[in-house]
Amino acid sequence: MGNLICEHGGNIYEVKRRYKREVIDFSANINPLGLPPKIKSRLWKNFQNILHYPDIKAESLIKRIAKYWPIKEENILVGNGSIDLLYLLIYTFKPRKVCIPFPTFSEYERTARCVEAKVNFLKLEEDKGFKFQGLKSMDAEVLFLCNPNNPTGNLIFEEREFIEKLPIELVIIDEAFMDFLPDEKKYTLIWKAQKSKKIIVLRTFTKFFALAGLRLGYLVAQKDTIDELKKRQVPWCVNSFAQLAGESILDEKEYIEKTRQFIERERRFLFTELTKIEGLKPYPSVTNFLLVKIEKKKLTSSLLKRKLIQEGILIRDCSNFRGLNNKFIRTAVRRHRENLKLIEALKKVV
Repeated sequence: MGNLICEHGGNIYEVKRRYKREVIDFSANINPLGLPPKIKSRLWKNFQNILHYPDIKAESLIKRIAKYWPIKEENILVGNGSIDLLYLLIYTFKPRKVCIPFPTFSEYERTARCVEAKVNFLKLEEDKGFKFQGLKSMDAEVLFLCNPNNPTGNLIFEEREFIEKLPIELVIIDEAFMDFLPDEKKYTLIWKAQKSKKIIVLRTFTKFFALAGLRLGYLVAQKDTIDELKKRQVPWCVNSFAQLAGESILDEKEYIEKTRQFIERERRFLFTELTKIEGLKPYPSVTNFLLVKIEKKKLTSSLLKRKLIQEGILIRDCSNFRGLNNKFIRTAVRRHRENLKLIEALKKVV
């Protein structure tokens, strides 16, 4: 893969334009339960806020995030999605060399290319469960880790102390899918990040909390790092509705618990049914999606994607992930009736 192709899931707009039809979107890994009714109601009641600038400091939101963990407010920075913060980090530190284990989220590589950093790639071996095995030497300034990893769906490391001992200056850990783990507090590095200048943790409201369209994320880091990033962050980067939704949704304990139980149950169902389809091999996951290998000889990921669109299903073709090829797809875990439709469509076209 000489030229990086940064395509992502969730592009239902392109599918509508090209194929002139509606689809069930299995390509984006968004909580299928959607927003809690209370959040929808609160957003509507505060619609008049669109007339005013958002709080430039997002103080109420930061206070709520700090209470949720709990950590100090001075260790939190919010942004227009975790992608916004990822680019802020890379433009602030401007590393000359970065290390990226792969396959993983393509934006790490893209941000590095934006500052002309040299990228050292480290393969996550399939026969070792796509696990991160560590670094042999300090041949980069920044290491990107996605945990749980996209698109493989697994925890690529579990020992938090292991990260602190790595021979590298800075580790940026993207925990976009960590919320889906019932025991996430056992694996998150948020508490390490607030004290260590070596660790920065990215979190998002996009996946678990289904706020993809509002764009809201945050990072946790040592105070000096936060202060440095604030100097370079654009003003009013988090809109009023994103602030309000983020502040409110963290109080929805029933919604959080229901989501975790629902995703675990449906993921187990989807994994079991996929293993029954000859020619497909799903990989174990702790997230709300599954990576699937196509073992049928004449079937490719792009061909399977086209066939499923004709059945009203959109999946993620993983051929543009570095380290994967046209024999891999990714599918989100959705509501049971939708998961059934996916299984039936796959049985028909594979």
